[in-house]
Amino acid sequence: MTLGVKKVDATKGSIIPLIVTFVIPLILTTLIQQLFNAVDIAVLGNMADTTAVAAVGATTTIIHLIVDAFVGISGGAKIVLSRLFGKKDTEELKRTIDTSIVVAVVFGVIIAVVGFLLAPLFLNLTKCPSECFNGAALYIRIYVLAAPAILIYNYGSAVLTSSGDSRRPLYYAIISGLLNILLNVLLCLVLPQKVAAVAIATAAAQILAATLVMLRLKGLGDGLKVRITKLRFSLHAFSQLMRFGIPLALQTLVFPLANLQISAAINSYGVTCVAGNSAANTMHQLTASARNAFGTAAATFIGQNLGAEKPQRVRASFIHTTWMCLAFCLPLAFLEWLSGPLWLQIFLGQDTAAMEYAMIRVAILNSAAFFLMMNTILGNSIQAFGYPIFSTVNALAWVLGFRIFWMAVVYPVYTSYASLIICFIASWILTFVCNVIIFSVIYWRYRKGKYRRI
Repeated sequence: MTLGVKKVDATKGSIIPLIVTFVIPLILTTLIQQLFNAVDIAVLGNMADTTAVAAVGATTTIIHLIVDAFVGISGGAKIVLSRLFGKKDTEELKRTIDTSIVVAVVFGVIIAVVGFLLAPLFLNLTKCPSECFNGAALYIRIYVLAAPAILIYNYGSAVLTSSGDSRRPLYYAIISGLLNILLNVLLCLVLPQKVAAVAIATAAAQILAATLVMLRLKGLGDGLKVRITKLRFSLHAFSQLMRFGIPLALQTLVFPLANLQISAAINSYGVTCVAGNSAANTMHQLTASARNAFGTAAATFIGQNLGAEKPQRVRASFIHTTWMCLAFCLPLAFLEWLSGPLWLQIFLGQDTAAMEYAMIRVAILNSAAFFLMMNTILGNSIQAFGYPIFSTVNALAWVLGFRIFWMAVVYPVYTSYASLIICFIASWILTFVCNVIIFSVIYWRYRKGKYRRI
């Protein structure tokens, strides 16, 4: 089967070169996506003030809460589509692709309405500092208006990535990222409200990325071409997307819910802490692009080979994505810690107090980077085998449950910003232990011929 695109067929050829070919564009794509928010903060840090930086930083958890659950369902699309591409099931692929686009549009509209109306309520829940409250509410409202485009891009990219095409999402991310940077600078020069300027720039870039993805989907070959006027909604395809997507959506939702208390505690330290924490988080997200790319590679390669019924390649896909992720990302985490002050100056300028908070976060989290990397590979592998519910239960227990426990029992005794950040590490380690056990059982069952089929 050919799709008229340059793509990686994970079911054939030497796996290591295939992973490298697949991962490099994916790393760059994710990196550029993360630059959307990084550019917002960098521009505000240099063209506005710390309060403007804090206004955008205060929206991070809320935007994740509103948007990411629906984006998480696209992870279910990746599981289903990877298997179907491996099986070469063209008819079912067509129905699933069409249904994914319909779902993206409907969910996007829901996000836009809910986010626009409830932005102040969410900010009150996180105890957003009064100095940046209005700016944060404005940023959220402008951002969520682009939610249909955000979901179309994510679901459309899921189609391309599952087929083995990781290059075109990169091209689209580069084009839209350049637009984001250009508009950030131009609008900040023209508009007096700098937070609104960067929000409009980000929304415009998301709309362009979605447009480019749709144009690509309209050009797919082998009967998979997406025609907007002839989109077919399939109840069977929808049930498959929800079967795998809902657990992933719940898992995605767990993280911002678990972080609500932590975000409120961080906000209580004032605008300087919020700005420093936001800058450090932005830097973490940039380096996380590599980790997440290897996780997507694990899910795609395992999924395609499960569909093609090639158990040796399934095993090799897991082993190679794991060691390659560690070999690439561990040195990257160390380098991030060493060069932290240099990069953080881009976001914070000469604000030494905010820099101190940022470096506390960088030093603590990077010391446990191994566990985060392994959780990414193990979690994606568990999902590829068709058991996202276990990742969800794991997240409910050790991310949501444990962090609530920490904030109720540990933090009141050890009240400090560092204590809040250590909470993340403790939950990573507990999640890792359970992920190892869960994956071992699932793989043992797979060796016995027992796993969830599409």
